[in-house]
Amino acid sequence: MPWKVQPMSELRLALCHAVRSAGRSITDTAADFGVSRKTAYKWLHCFDAAPSSPLLALADRSRKPACSPRQTAPAVEQAVLAVRDRHHWGPRKIHAFLRQDAQRQGQPPPTLPSVRTLANILRRNSRVAAPALPPLPTQRFERQQPNDLWQVDFKGPVEVARRKLMPFSILDDCSRYLLAFEPCSDVTMRSAWAVLWNAFADAGLPEQLLCDNAFSTMGTSRPAGISWFDAQLIRLGIRPSHGRAYHPQTQGKVERMHGSSVRELINFDARRDSPEHFRQDCNRWRNTYNHIRPHEALGDEPPASRWTPSSRRRPQALADAGSFYPAASTLRAVHASGTISFGGYRILCGKGIIGERVRIEERYNELAIFYCWKEFRTISHDQLIKGKTL
Repeated sequence: MPWKVQPMSELRLALCHAVRSAGRSITDTAADFGVSRKTAYKWLHCFDAAPSSPLLALADRSRKPACSPRQTAPAVEQAVLAVRDRHHWGPRKIHAFLRQDAQRQGQPPPTLPSVRTLANILRRNSRVAAPALPPLPTQRFERQQPNDLWQVDFKGPVEVARRKLMPFSILDDCSRYLLAFEPCSDVTMRSAWAVLWNAFADAGLPEQLLCDNAFSTMGTSRPAGISWFDAQLIRLGIRPSHGRAYHPQTQGKVERMHGSSVRELINFDARRDSPEHFRQDCNRWRNTYNHIRPHEALGDEPPASRWTPSSRRRPQALADAGSFYPAASTLRAVHASGTISFGGYRILCGKGIIGERVRIEERYNELAIFYCWKEFRTISHDQLIKGKTL
């Protein structure tokens, strides 16, 4: 025999009839129904107040307050939703933007609710999904001055006018200033260098440039030499560095920026009918990213508030490698195989500097190989084996 479950309103009505119609005491009736005397009196009050429709009076009621004096004003809520629909930002950036936008227009600071309330507004209006689990703590690093380090990388392909374009990004590590977000038709070193050369002319030269191993000669079991890309940087006096293989966290800032570009531009309002329209939209978003978009790591200020151009200006042309070597240096030309010959030994220097000259410095128990100012190979005398490429 199936269980028969009665609605709560009918149970409340039965308690009221037991007291009012059957004349039972409130104490005994409340004990039989498993409620307190206070609850029984509350139900009886509702029963007596609506004798014509007691069942409706005893039904469950919403606990929502009749009025909310501290509710966010409709105008503020609409402003929050308008910024979200325009830029696709989260509550923290929207909060900072509304405050800064009033200052830019010379208006008094607006009365804004907390960031958590803004998040509830976005969630209530179906602009964001329910919050996920909090991320695991990560180890962060940051340079102290602009142009101490730039991070560069190609973003994944974006289909534009039935062809694939890969934006090449240049990001300042300290300020998060986006110096370039230029769509390229390929991911070669020369395409990246063309974008970098123009960025050097506009912003000056950084002290160091960080990129992944696609721009180096690493990835083989043989010793790493100088790649063509690294050679251009060295001739400008820029220290090249590369992240560990299969470890995108090393370039976490530029990777995070790529995620923002997907949410705020590529999957949002970027035009893909022609490469020129897509390039214009990339430049528009880059301007918003640098001058308007608040950044949490910068105290909710835009990157332009921290970035300054480099004092090291780009020369008109790259310096010749030979101009870096002292007089009477021991020099060797790099063969077509990417090696040099010295003392009957073959030493790998990299195919990126074929035809260039490197300097060899003989020390007490080792050989040091220099390209321009950079020492890129150190070989101990115990490693020297004739007939084998070192």
